[in-house]
Amino acid sequence: MTIKAQQAFGARLNERRRAPYITVPHVIAGQEYFDGQRMKREDPSNPKLVVSACHDAPAYLVELAVQTSRKAQRGWSRLLHTERIERVRRAIPFIEERLEDWAVRVALEIGKPFDGAQAEAAEVLEILRQYTEYASAPGAFEDERTDDPSGLSNDSVLRPYGVFGVITPFNYPIVQAAGPAIAALIAGNGVVVKTSHDGPWSGQAVYELCHAMDLPTGLVNVVHGGDGPGRALVSSDIDGVCFTGSVAVGKSIVREFANGPYPRPVIAEMGGKNPVIVTETADLEQAAEGIVFSAFDLSGQKCSALSRVLATPSAHDQLIELVEERVKALKAGDPVNGDVFAGPVVSADAMERYVSLVSSARREGFQVETGEADDGGYFAPATVVSGVPATHELATVEHFLPFLTISKVAGFEAALIAANDTDMGLTAGIYTGDLDEAREFLDRIEAGCVDVNVPGHATTGWWPGPQTFGGWKASGTTGK
Repeated sequence: MTIKAQQAFGARLNERRRAPYITVPHVIAGQEYFDGQRMKREDPSNPKLVVSACHDAPAYLVELAVQTSRKAQRGWSRLLHTERIERVRRAIPFIEERLEDWAVRVALEIGKPFDGAQAEAAEVLEILRQYTEYASAPGAFEDERTDDPSGLSNDSVLRPYGVFGVITPFNYPIVQAAGPAIAALIAGNGVVVKTSHDGPWSGQAVYELCHAMDLPTGLVNVVHGGDGPGRALVSSDIDGVCFTGSVAVGKSIVREFANGPYPRPVIAEMGGKNPVIVTETADLEQAAEGIVFSAFDLSGQKCSALSRVLATPSAHDQLIELVEERVKALKAGDPVNGDVFAGPVVSADAMERYVSLVSSARREGFQVETGEADDGGYFAPATVVSGVPATHELATVEHFLPFLTISKVAGFEAALIAANDTDMGLTAGIYTGDLDEAREFLDRIEAGCVDVNVPGHATTGWWPGPQTFGGWKASGTTGK
């Protein structure tokens, strides 16, 4: 990031704030609908200001979106997959032209600073490139079979399910809608996107992206709103769903999809209580850098975010000093300003939960250190709490806030046991200078995305192409 680029970004944000806010429509078969109660999205950096609005889609509109997509999907599924891939690729120039526009949207609705806002749009572009390249490779849609001794010809091919629902979270409102939608389209499916009511203008970008692909009318539809439209989508006769959100909601969708006349696919990514282990042989400076970024980027509101550190005795005290030193230098504030590390938390409710957590930690006598935070928005300062037992509720419950605990454990074996002592298993990391410990960690850790001595990233840093992304246990349903 250059000073000039940050200043230009800030100017665009302020210009957009001065303009009338945008009310995004539901779009079904190219027609705009404004049915349902109006929902305004406040700017979390300036809650007195409305930055966007949508309407809470009623169930009949959600059903219309599904049925409309199903009609269009029949023709789409009959196209050769090579033609579907070519159509999807048409959106690449469209994305390239809108990187700055999309960055402004997520900065205003979600509060992402410059780097995070730019990365949101860039990741969508990389996903499209990677998915189309992957699907173009030989064997992507057809398995190789051994010769049949009878002389018969046999094929094993992938076929589309029908229509997929995509239910998106607030923290990555474009990426987490675009990725599943692009994949579903390449595979021959139709798509109904239900955006986050905290980022409807950002979510609308995915419909605009799909429109640029010149798809059959009605193949991709978008509805907005709160929990109601999401429940209506799950209760409809949709053929599959991709969900990103809480464990409780994800499990409820899995149960509902298993209880019908036949089980339907659910691709769910449901968060994590992500640990990092730091042993006495680790480079503690490197560990502290990775810990601070992974814990407090996006104010801890990432499913991959680090939320608990498990340190062996010889590393514990110095590691706390190094982490606290860095935390005190972090600032939460308006993305307009170039000196902020993180933006606001998503809502007044999230801010109240943060205040309650910190109050609880202080009441129990734990050591609490915080960074700085501006006034006027939902700015929660980065917070590290040490002296917390690894089994304490503060260290075992997913908070989705800029709140990190550091716990002392007896040794590497105790750290590994504590790391796995959770129902979730999305990301995990270790900093160690002991190769045997690293190998043991890789062999036994119960998480899908694992970092070993990664500079700047204790548990985060996943990017389409070089890395896959998925969780174990309650963090994911793909089975991989």
